[in-house]
Amino acid sequence: MTPKDSITDFKTIEEARKFWETQSLADFADDLEVVNDVQFVKRNNLVISLNLEKEDMKRLRLLARKKKIGLTDMINLLVKEQLRGTK
Repeated sequence: MTPKDSITDFKTIEEARKFWETQSLADFADDLEVVNDVQFVKRNNLVISLNLEKEDMKRLRLLARKKKIGLTDMINLLVKEQLRGTK
């Protein structure tokens, strides 16, 4: 697997992390470009903890794997879907 063949747009931070743990940015030096107008947007998110039963956690992980997304993204998706469904 060569770096040029495997780099893609990542769906999750977890995918990007796993990729860059095994790659060197130096391998992509020819593909880099200077960017002058970078803007970082502060997200107004609230971090919470959940007290879930083991079986619920297993089901969430399974759903996330099937959708090929991270666990946190899966939970966010389910919450948003539920909120959209209740009006």
